[in-house]
Amino acid sequence: MIAATVAVFLVYGMFRRVLGERVALLAALLLPTSVLWLDKVPSAEIDMTLVGWVTAAIVFMHRALDLSWRAGVRKPPESLSSHTLGGLTHPRSPTPYWIAALLCVALGTLTKWTAPAFFYLTVLPLLAWRGELRLLFGWRHLLAVGVAVLVCVGWVFAVSQQIGYESLVETIRKEAAYRFAPKSASKGYPWSDVATYPLLVLAAHLPLSLFALLTLRPGFSAKWDDRGKLLLQLLHCWTWPNLLFWTLVPNHNIRYALPMSPGLMGLGVMGLIAAFSRDAESSERSASAQSLRSEDSASRLNGWVVAFLVVWLIAKITWVQFVVAARAEKRNAEPIGVELRDHVPEGEPLYLFRLKDEGVMFYYGRPATRLHDPHSLPSGAFAVLIRQEWEDRAAFGHLQLVYWMHDQQGDPLILVRAP
Repeated sequence: MIAATVAVFLVYGMFRRVLGERVALLAALLLPTSVLWLDKVPSAEIDMTLVGWVTAAIVFMHRALDLSWRAGVRKPPESLSSHTLGGLTHPRSPTPYWIAALLCVALGTLTKWTAPAFFYLTVLPLLAWRGELRLLFGWRHLLAVGVAVLVCVGWVFAVSQQIGYESLVETIRKEAAYRFAPKSASKGYPWSDVATYPLLVLAAHLPLSLFALLTLRPGFSAKWDDRGKLLLQLLHCWTWPNLLFWTLVPNHNIRYALPMSPGLMGLGVMGLIAAFSRDAESSERSASAQSLRSEDSASRLNGWVVAFLVVWLIAKITWVQFVVAARAEKRNAEPIGVELRDHVPEGEPLYLFRLKDEGVMFYYGRPATRLHDPHSLPSGAFAVLIRQEWEDRAAFGHLQLVYWMHDQQGDPLILVRAP
């Protein structure tokens, strides 16, 4: 919830610096109005936390690029912000923003390993598009990378001291391999998902995703000034390369695309502005921001936005009060944890292999240890298996069934004991 709120304010600040107060407010109001956002904000999962770190990293990176004009990397547009000292105008340094961006990437990496993928799948296409890939080899970026690496190395050292270096490497390897392996090895690569996955992501962001598609029209970028073009290019690179990446990854889920949601919704806002501008079809001058500020255009746009937000507010209240409540009642992890605790003698450690249901184990409330080799399970020890492990009789066939139950998703949760 905190990460989602921070992401909204970060997007507001980025739009406010480039397109003004009214457009920024519009972007902030519409960012949380996607089905994907609605579903994940109330969930105690790390997906929205990852969104917060990725959004912060990209917003800080945008600020660094914006200020690089003043630092002499590029020719500065007149509209760039600066501070005045002694009657002289001095540019703000982009260095702190590069460091802040890579720190957020590091913290996002410690949340979920996909954070660097989202960041550099945005940065690399953006700098290539603008012919500025040399910035990646500049001292500011390299310094920021060094700081981020130190944070991650410190974490790796601390964790390896607790669980061992081999266990850490194996856990990370399996997590990464899981994403790049098809859900069903027998069916092979899911070619049908290559067509359906982008459509599902766009559907999860309706209706704003329709306006985002308008930004792909030839000549659309000509409607914006230099800073508006930079923001538009950033949002394109935030959205489409990441969407392509997660489309091609064999084992993907709609929620994996959540960190690119601010980019897609931001494009939708810019498409919405152009669609409601009095001269949206003109590409001869940068008229989008000016026409939005006109009373006539703003009143027409505001009416539609207010009506949409009223409908969305009703949907939000209904979702939180009824859908989430019903889901929590159906998937309540607390009684499942208690049920598991009733069948494991007190004082006996519980061993896990591939089980990932942290909710049940939280309410189980007793010591649990993860193993990788089923034959290393001590004699008489209790372990919990998932269905795939139970059906793998070659590896787990020597274990004796103690109790068959089900997890929050209704999948088998099988308590066994070593002979």
